[in-house]
Amino acid sequence: FYVMLIMLTCGGTFGLMIISNAKGLALNMAGVSMSTATLFVSVLCLFNTAGRLVAGTLSDKLGRINTLVCALVIALAGLGALLLCNNNGSIVLFAIGLMLIGVCFGTFMGVFPGFCADQFGTKNNTVNYGIMWIGFSLAGIVGPMVLSTIYANAGSYQGAFLIAIAIAVVGLICSVLYRKMVKK
Repeated sequence: FYVMLIMLTCGGTFGLMIISNAKGLALNMAGVSMSTATLFVSVLCLFNTAGRLVAGTLSDKLGRINTLVCALVIALAGLGALLLCNNNGSIVLFAIGLMLIGVCFGTFMGVFPGFCADQFGTKNNTVNYGIMWIGFSLAGIVGPMVLSTIYANAGSYQGAFLIAIAIAVVGLICSVLYRKMVKK
């Protein structure tokens, strides 16, 4: 349970970090107009939705944990793209990073209910997943707060993206721990 909770928190933290500030990120990092920044928010939402739909199907074929590991790797690529375009106005890198984070976040939100049911059974899944949702709640506080605090103090998002990358690595470590625990 605790390893899964930490994984959900990791996936939610960098996802909510980007989603909650997508318009501001587009304005500050990609240097786009307000209307283009709004368009980027819509694109992020579309990729979030696509991630949920595609990941649900993939997780039935590849397995829940394998799909979540793929999402974490995708998140690392997306965060890397955002890190590279930080304050240099690269619209292409920004768009790639935003789309990859959207897919990853959607994957976590689409796969985790089934992951929880697989692990603890379907009988009490609504209660179990509700308790698991504590991780998402923590992510909703931590992710946006880290991004806004670092930007306010440094005038750059780079430190926040580095922290998000570290959080994604913690998620990958949790996936290894989960696999070891399941084997026992």
